[in-house]
Amino acid sequence: MTNLAEKGVVQDRLDAPLRAWLMATGVVLAALMDAVASTALSIGRIDMLGDTYATPDELAMVDIVFIAAKLTAFLVAPLFVKAAKPTACLRAGAVTLLLASAAMTFSVDLTWICICRLVQGLAGGTILVAGQTLLFSRFPHRQQPIVQAVFAVGAVMAPAAITPALQGWLVDHLSWDWIFLSNIPLGITSLALLATDGDRTYWREIRLPVPEIFLLGIGAALLTYVLLQGSRFNWFDDPDITVLATIGVATVGLLAIWETCLRSEGSLLAISPFGNPDFCFGLLVSLVAGLALSGSAYLIPAFALNVLDFTATGAGVLLLPSGMVLALALLLSGLAIEKTGIRPIMLVPFGILLFAGAMWLLSGSTSGSGSPDLTLPLLLRGGGLGLLFVALTLITLQGLAADALPFGIGLFNFGKQAGGLIGTALLQTYIDHQNAHNRTMLSAHLVRGDPAVDQRLRAIANVLASNGIDSASATKATLSVLQRTLEKQVATISFDEAFFALVLLFAVAAPCVILAKQLLGRQAAPGSNQTALEGT
Repeated sequence: MTNLAEKGVVQDRLDAPLRAWLMATGVVLAALMDAVASTALSIGRIDMLGDTYATPDELAMVDIVFIAAKLTAFLVAPLFVKAAKPTACLRAGAVTLLLASAAMTFSVDLTWICICRLVQGLAGGTILVAGQTLLFSRFPHRQQPIVQAVFAVGAVMAPAAITPALQGWLVDHLSWDWIFLSNIPLGITSLALLATDGDRTYWREIRLPVPEIFLLGIGAALLTYVLLQGSRFNWFDDPDITVLATIGVATVGLLAIWETCLRSEGSLLAISPFGNPDFCFGLLVSLVAGLALSGSAYLIPAFALNVLDFTATGAGVLLLPSGMVLALALLLSGLAIEKTGIRPIMLVPFGILLFAGAMWLLSGSTSGSGSPDLTLPLLLRGGGLGLLFVALTLITLQGLAADALPFGIGLFNFGKQAGGLIGTALLQTYIDHQNAHNRTMLSAHLVRGDPAVDQRLRAIANVLASNGIDSASATKATLSVLQRTLEKQVATISFDEAFFALVLLFAVAAPCVILAKQLLGRQAAPGSNQTALEGT
């Protein structure tokens, strides 16, 4: 009997790592579900417009509802993780996201779609917070670099590369419904793998801070609307945007004052992670990293679709090589930190240089560029982002105490999402402004009587006439053809300038980040940043 008992103990010890990695795979698949939901409208928007008969402004509300719900969930989910074990919250989030994704296909009514997207946003935010908390609690401190790298494959790499390609193929060959239906097998597999975690769920009484959640939801919704729609209405030239922005900022300010002055056990930040200087530094950098990731993820497909005339599938596949390199860089950086003991912050400069180099190469693109011309900069982009995100995750979260960890994870994800929103809004505005400026500059040189312009018009007329168009019609059509050529050149120059703006962003942000790191280090008490979360 003793031998049998000893063999059982040994077998349990051997099975524990396997169960832990099966659980981690379930977490990654749950994060991949959120990636599918998060990027669904980036590729399927045009098809959804046709099926729902919605205007672009009405369909924009679907995105606004989703993002506002996700931002809210990032700060509310830690309260539920604190009240119940993260496994229970993760399973609940995965089930909810699976059902909401399936429900999206039941109707094309815009109100129904908005409700489903609201639920998806809340579930997605919960999945990311609970999933990352679970990984920190199930794996020991020494394994966290590779564990967090694996998690980032689903949370960072998938929405940046895999899901656009998948969704482009689904839209071109099937319909937008299949984007959400693809979450069903992912959700079922994720839940089956999470069942291997033999955690017993328990629930502790919790007081939800309803006024704070209400303020957070209102502020997130209003500011998300302003950031997504501001460029369309020329920002503060529109009175509605001005009013909504004012109310949103006032709401967020009131929430900050409430949390600072009236903090209690039931507040949104029941346990504040801001006492850790490494967390403060990482949160600051996450804003810039989110801007870079989302900004480049917006620019590259938009450039491919609007200038290079790629199909939806082609634009999605374009990011696949970058995604593969991103996944490789994530895993290699995790292994390097784990095996060599290198400090995570040492990888940040290399990540910045690779990403800035990629954007600098893209800033030299032309309207005649193709996939071979974009391959090298996209590979550099993937490598740079891979080095950045593993390092930032470890810098920001690894030193937090167990009770503060869920709140730190929620804030960290909130920072990345907010940075992405701000970056996309700024780049949209910049491109719109540069389009107008470049169109004016180029149009000034297109005047009749200029030998080069007259020669170009004659060449276009000859090409049209050789294709069977009569001389009079060909002459009239030359101006339209020249106008389309002008618009493509205007867009090319504007996108090139936007890519270069990201280079300048890092040129300005890098010294500021270094200065912030030094200031936070001086303010930290001796040994305050030495606390590490040991796995249990």
